[in-house]
Amino acid sequence: MLLLGLLAALAAAGANAGAALLEASAARRATRAVTVVLHPMYLGGLALDIGGWVLTVLALRYMPIVAVQAIVAGQVGITVVASHWVFDTPLRRIDLAAAAANVVGLALIVASASVEDTTLTPSTAGIVALCVTFGVLLVVSVPVAFRSHRAMLLSFLAGLAFGGTAVAVRMVDLEGSLGEMARAAVTDPVVWALLGFAVLGLAMYTVALGRGAVGPVVAVLAVTETLVPGLIGLIALGDGVRQGGVPWFVVGLVLALGGVVVLARSPAQASLSGDDGVAPPPLKRL
Repeated sequence: MLLLGLLAALAAAGANAGAALLEASAARRATRAVTVVLHPMYLGGLALDIGGWVLTVLALRYMPIVAVQAIVAGQVGITVVASHWVFDTPLRRIDLAAAAANVVGLALIVASASVEDTTLTPSTAGIVALCVTFGVLLVVSVPVAFRSHRAMLLSFLAGLAFGGTAVAVRMVDLEGSLGEMARAAVTDPVVWALLGFAVLGLAMYTVALGRGAVGPVVAVLAVTETLVPGLIGLIALGDGVRQGGVPWFVVGLVLALGGVVVLARSPAQASLSGDDGVAPPPLKRL
């Protein structure tokens, strides 16, 4: 099932990158900010975002968390390179090198990841720990969101929250018919924690983007939501690495995340989001 998880993760990265491009295009074409959310391109981007999340959930059922999160974070590279062709945003040689490093790193991660079934039945202690973690993160994050202007701290908290969704997905244990799963989901604390983490992560990420440059915010988010839940997966959720593959796994992780950090700080990110203060050019090609 590793192949299914890999394909789902790659598709999720592509969907999220496509969503970013469509939403950016809508923002550039809309005459007023309030009309952006009604633009067909924005709605298309939102649909891709939802599809990307569903694909990520599927991938997390069959691959180690750290591998899935690293692959999905690779959307940053796709966005930077694609935006150069679509919006004529800047593309440096170091960006191309970082994109190549990201691809090589992801290949090493996938090649060294364990192919064993990584699903598990959550224990009561694990469920309690997940819910308590959400409560603590919520109590810490809300006052920080209102009082702090440190975008990196806000992005770090958003990364922890999104990481919590990844852990919760791995802990969800729903079986049976669709109706039975729906009824079980309503009373499953893991499902409610998953939704809580997702809402909190989105809120903190939105606030972080409003208080800091998009590049550093994306970089901190990508590293946090990959490493923290990935470590939990390796320690407590049965994720594994092939025998003798640990060195390659570590090298792959460094290359993949290093590439994401460089790409997140690319001028293309600032140009795409409008942070560079330059009027965005029209689309080069559709």
